Amino acid sequence: MADSVDQNWRPENTRSNYPVFSKVARIERNAIPLSHSAIREENRAKIRDDVIGVEMVGAPAWNMLLELFKQFAGGAKVSTKSLQVISRCPETTALRIIDRLEAGGFVARSQSESDRRVTFVNLTKTGVVKVGSVLEQLAV
Repeated sequence: MADSVDQNWRPENTRSNYPVFSKVARIERNAIPLSHSAIREENRAKIRDDVIGVEMVGAPAWNMLLELFKQFAGGAKVSTKSLQVISRCPETTALRIIDRLEAGGFVARSQSESDRRVTFVNLTKTGVVKVGSVLEQLAV
């Protein structure tokens, strides 16, 4: 959060510090609408954290929960390996996140009937309700 005390800042007095046709100048010209996007994104994160719990949802965990919800909606199963890829983090980190989500009651694991090396992860009823609630709130 920036302090505006004693800065005598006025938007009409600002000038670009960058070459006119550069990418950074374009972003600078759109800084106000982009800051509104940043506020919306902060609000989305706050809703997510309030419903799911801040200790449960970093970006990798949220990516996993979203994937599990999408596959729940389509009736497909998701392997731990697929979740690791979705999370974009190392395998050991992904497994720790899945452990945490399982301990929190969001997901459950089950063995593949055809290949014992494969473990599937699915949302529990609690997980479906929590993730679905966040998505409902974000849809408005």
